[in-house]
Amino acid sequence: MKLSWIFQLFILIGFLLLGYVVVMVFPIPLPPSVVGMILLFLFLLSGLMKLEWIEKVSSFQLKHLTLLFIPPIATLFISSGLLEILQWDIILILTVSSVCCLLGTAFTVEWYERQRNRRRKLK
Repeated sequence: MKLSWIFQLFILIGFLLLGYVVVMVFPIPLPPSVVGMILLFLFLLSGLMKLEWIEKVSSFQLKHLTLLFIPPIATLFISSGLLEILQWDIILILTVSSVCCLLGTAFTVEWYERQRNRRRKLK
């Protein structure tokens, strides 16, 4: 059963609001949006909710996620105070750690794809 994209959006907003309610009722030291994502993950994992119910809106949001980060990052780099705050050693550490994270992710995905392809060939 495929749902309209507006209804899919309402489902995601509902989990966000559910995260807010859970944080207000129980003193959980997590942001409400993270609690909502965890609840959404648990509902998907348990089968109470189907991935196809939110797939269209989720794909759209992931595809355009970088657009949300461009203005704040551009503002950060344009501001003159940033260069005074950051020292070269911090910039070097941030660059090296970012490259390590990207490489770690890339190698993990490659390993996973090889394992998945091997399993498919065995079947």
